[in-house]
Amino acid sequence: MDIQKALAQFITFGPEKDEAIDVIVSAAAKQPLFTLSTSIMLNVFERCLHNEIALDDLELWANVIEARDDIDCAECEDVIYALSNSEQMGELNYEKLAKLATLLQE
Repeated sequence: MDIQKALAQFITFGPEKDEAIDVIVSAAAKQPLFTLSTSIMLNVFERCLHNEIALDDLELWANVIEARDDIDCAECEDVIYALSNSEQMGELNYEKLAKLATLLQE
């Protein structure tokens, strides 16, 4: 699996996410190779709200995205920041996640 496919699997919580993590960890961050769009973010939120993705996994996911230079998250940068900085933004819960999803849809 190449880094671009690994990023896609990780960002979308695809079926090969665990293998993708190994590839991502071993690859150096370079220029953006994957763009996190609002539609992808909303899909991930919806899956989390339906208990397909754990809140803890969502926070870890946001931390990884924020730390990577090869993921362009400019479209959702504020939301990624909110998810990955619970000390400043407060603990993530389903109510906050639903509010973030509503804000993204506007």
